[in-house]
Amino acid sequence: MLALALFLAAAPIVNVERHSVMFDVVSPDCGLDADIEFFIAGPESDHDYESMFLLENSVQELAEAFAKAGFPLGTPTDYKICRFWPVGDDVAFEPDIWSFIRDMRDERKADILFTGGTRGADGMPEAATNMPQAVFALYDCSQSLFQFDDALGQSDTYGRFRPKVKIPQGEKRTLTVTWKGGGRHEKFDLRLEPGALTNTIALIREKASGDKELDVTTFFSPDMTIKEARDFATALAMVDSYRVKLNSFADGQFFYRAFMPLERWRDRKERLTQPYEVRLDENGTPSLTVIQEDWTTDSDSTDPLLIVNDNVDFASLAGATGQTPDTCLIFASAGTTLSKVFAVRKLLPPSVKNFYVYGD
Repeated sequence: MLALALFLAAAPIVNVERHSVMFDVVSPDCGLDADIEFFIAGPESDHDYESMFLLENSVQELAEAFAKAGFPLGTPTDYKICRFWPVGDDVAFEPDIWSFIRDMRDERKADILFTGGTRGADGMPEAATNMPQAVFALYDCSQSLFQFDDALGQSDTYGRFRPKVKIPQGEKRTLTVTWKGGGRHEKFDLRLEPGALTNTIALIREKASGDKELDVTTFFSPDMTIKEARDFATALAMVDSYRVKLNSFADGQFFYRAFMPLERWRDRKERLTQPYEVRLDENGTPSLTVIQEDWTTDSDSTDPLLIVNDNVDFASLAGATGQTPDTCLIFASAGTTLSKVFAVRKLLPPSVKNFYVYGD
């Protein structure tokens, strides 16, 4: 039945002059009370129960139509490298998507971006073959061709969107998506230097004036101290937004929020898992602590017994097998320079992706 439906589906209509694509979608009728996570999913998606519409065409066919219409690819989110904001050009849906869905929290109606989603080595959209076949996810799904211009984690949006109208199962609607033109977003490599906090924030606000949106990669000067980095991070957190998108970090460095760790993580019992701990002495010499969770204890406690191993040889981590931490907490004096902090990366396995720095 599915193959027949795809065979009978009308091809998307591409208007090159208007930079628009017209295509048909069909309602799975998930019900007015359904918490939907997709405005549109692919025809083979296993998430039809939480989708407003399913494509009639294949995801690949639709993606090719957008390419013919001149839709430029953007940059989707990628949490592994701390890209929490999508970057792409604005598009318009006709009819407006808000005639079909409702925001239960009545929050800011973000613009809609075309990023094209994550692509395979052959340039094809991963959404064409990978579940949930996201064409327009209502949360930050990296493979989704469209995303809201916002940082929306899946858990943050669950329960937020529901159908506004009940459309019988199998009933079709025709949508037209038009590219509104580019030029709004600008790639910006931001160097953070000691003593330049005020001027740096002023520069960001100046560059983001008007309709500009910045896609910012930060570079912390290795001569900066942990205290200065924390001051910068606190200020950056106040400007981080859909207008100033603090995405990713320079090679060998940390995402800016690494310098804003939660104080409660100092208490090992407050952590969900046990990361590596590295302490730098006054000379910047590192020492490694590895904490193991022992769940074999006969105690009535619901928490594991923590076995603390101090002064572990960094070289011993190279042959580590099984489940190992992907996070590291670094403890050093507030006056320690970042050159000594960043050097810790080279001592740990590549599997360690998340770093948090405490300046004591």
